[in-house]
Amino acid sequence: MYLAEQLHQRRRPIKSALLDQTLVAGVGNIYADEALFQSGIRPDTWCADLKPAQIQRLQQAIINVLQASITVGGTSFSTFLNVQGINGNYGGTAWVYDREGQPCRVCATPIQRLKLAGRSTHFCPHCQH
Repeated sequence: MYLAEQLHQRRRPIKSALLDQTLVAGVGNIYADEALFQSGIRPDTWCADLKPAQIQRLQQAIINVLQASITVGGTSFSTFLNVQGINGNYGGTAWVYDREGQPCRVCATPIQRLKLAGRSTHFCPHCQH
């Protein structure tokens, strides 16, 4: 599997690797947080430490998050509008992104935020381990 081969060669946290567009194109900060949440992986987990089952869950989660985002028109903050004049609505349905201190929608544990690769990273310390 391409993703497993690429990740096991990386000596950095999985969140940092997902932001590398040469590894997985289209996964930005928001979608990386969301895919890691859906797959139950902490963002500071080292790539080399991921088990095959985790990578399979992550791969499927990336697909699910991108498809869900496309369905609602992507993610827009501020004044960006698509060609029909509508902003993307994925940000309003995010599970962890930009929800620091709010209860997890699965377990009610407060969402935490940390910095990885210079980017804000949101996760549930209970659901992601």
